Amino acid sequence: MNWLNENEFVRAVKALPLVSADLVVLNAEGQMLLGLRRNAPARGWWFTPGGRVRKNEPFEECLQRVAMTELGLTAQQVAAVSLMGVWDHLYEDSAFDAGVSTHYVNLPHLLRLEDVPDLDALPLDQHSGWRWQDPRDAAVADDVHPYVRVYAKWVIDHA
Repeated sequence: MNWLNENEFVRAVKALPLVSADLVVLNAEGQMLLGLRRNAPARGWWFTPGGRVRKNEPFEECLQRVAMTELGLTAQQVAAVSLMGVWDHLYEDSAFDAGVSTHYVNLPHLLRLEDVPDLDALPLDQHSGWRWQDPRDAAVADDVHPYVRVYAKWVIDHA
């Protein structure tokens, strides 16, 4: 794959929106899985797992990649996702440059899991910790990112 180098990517982020996918994972009790973000944008906030769609990557493969790399889930476990809607996520910073804003066209997907991953076994490269949180609490929690609070309200209204 012919990826952009960091400078080219920063120029692209300055000029273009990115497409991303989030996984709003619910356990059998209806709690949302949240990770404490290590990276910009949204560093330091509790957020859902997610990532950018890569060039020439079918969307279904993006969801599977995010589920595997961030949660250790299999493609079969991700097969039952459902689109929640389309949201714009606008940030003042970006992953590579604090002075460059980021615009994501975000496609969050709801994923209900009966067999949930062990929080202590989840990868810690994108998130420094993990927790399960009731959507009613997440919808108003000061440490949950405002975009995730919107997801929590959606879950309350639709799930």
